Amino acid sequence: MNPGTSAARLARTLSDPLRLTILQRLLEGPATVTSLVVAMDEAQSKVSNHLAVLQDGRLVTSERSGRQRIYRVADPGVAQLVETLFAVGGAPPSAARPADKLVIARTCYDHLAGRLGVAIFDALVERGVLLPPRGGAEDLGVEAGHAHWLEALGVDAGARVRKRRMAYACLDWTERRPHLGGALGAQLCRAFFDHGWITKDMSSRAVFLTPGGRRALRRRFGIGPLEPADVRH
Repeated sequence: MNPGTSAARLARTLSDPLRLTILQRLLEGPATVTSLVVAMDEAQSKVSNHLAVLQDGRLVTSERSGRQRIYRVADPGVAQLVETLFAVGGAPPSAARPADKLVIARTCYDHLAGRLGVAIFDALVERGVLLPPRGGAEDLGVEAGHAHWLEALGVDAGARVRKRRMAYACLDWTERRPHLGGALGAQLCRAFFDHGWITKDMSSRAVFLTPGGRRALRRRFGIGPLEPADVRH
């Protein structure tokens, strides 16, 4: 299929507000038709029809669990696409507002987002580690004299990843400010997991700071508490 035709088909699939709302709800984690009906406050037949369109467009997948069918976002790329649409287009409808845990800290594809991701991005810019961005999606560089600061975290600022941008300011849809995207952002996210500073939420893309992570944020980044609920003991 012609790439332009595929893109146009995708745009048509995403053009319905309710389908976007369903996708945003699925960003929080897998859901049944029944739970989506309650969250959307719409008829079950209508929600089911929209899910069928989304599945046909390969934006969601489903699997049967007993009598229920569980729906989820197809892959991280779809999740990032939906977040980008809301970041550019403005706040989602009330039915699609994210859970508090996703607002505080989550992954965006493979890098850190939410309040945590934005705070880390700001700290890296303020400390002179990242060259300040001039635009929301501009490629960023690492100040040569500060590469060692990242290396101490286990991040190789000189690594080059084929067919991927090294670092850029990725607009965060809940905070409306940038977090760190690209290969550098992915390395930093992995470092946080490797050091045990964050843990995954098994039911969504949310992540939780550990007590050690909270101490690391304060000592290494100068970042104070994000929320009382941001730490998992």
